[in-house]
Amino acid sequence: MNKYFLPYDVYERHKKVGSLIKNDQSVLDVGGELNHLSQFCKPKRIVVANLKSGDVIISKNKIPFRKNSFDIVTSIDVLEHIKKSARKKFVQDSINIAVQKVILSFPLGTKNHIQYEREMQRWLEKTGKDVEYLSEHIKYGLPSLEEIQSLCDNREVKIIFSGNISINKLLFKIFMFDPKIKIIGKVIFALKNFFNLITNPLFYQLLINKNYSSSINRAYLIIDKR
Repeated sequence: MNKYFLPYDVYERHKKVGSLIKNDQSVLDVGGELNHLSQFCKPKRIVVANLKSGDVIISKNKIPFRKNSFDIVTSIDVLEHIKKSARKKFVQDSINIAVQKVILSFPLGTKNHIQYEREMQRWLEKTGKDVEYLSEHIKYGLPSLEEIQSLCDNREVKIIFSGNISINKLLFKIFMFDPKIKIIGKVIFALKNFFNLITNPLFYQLLINKNYSSSINRAYLIIDKR
């Protein structure tokens, strides 16, 4: 999908990560989707590695690249889909593959965020819907700030915060609104695209680079190897 029509949550995380990548750098995007991050940056090389589709398929949960293979390794909303016991190895493997830095984004496990996701899960159950990624968030647990700091082994890191849980809740319900009547569904889909086109840049300016609070939605972890 064209970047201008992406749901805000997807738009934000790719735009922010893309803004941290330079044109002369090579990038490995672990767990990404083809033609997502590449719409927000123009590095000299970008490779998408995923379990199901991408330039490279990951098998047996092992990222198939040698040490120092790429300038930058990114992982956009993957960490929360990994068991807590395996997260440190995933981060360390990413650090080994990167020459310069690792950039991770993930929904942050504040008390308010955990409560919000459980509330949305109950709401989905009442409406007979299932969102796989939300179920996995609850199953594996969102990464907390304390956990993230423990994964980096005292390396130099920078953490950027963004979002607002109340706004995220509203946008999620808009995203999930999907009438089953075919003609109405097509109209709603077109209206959602127009809504995203108009509001994504506005929300980005409003919600990116926030101070830490219990109401933030997302964190960006930048691990510098140099």
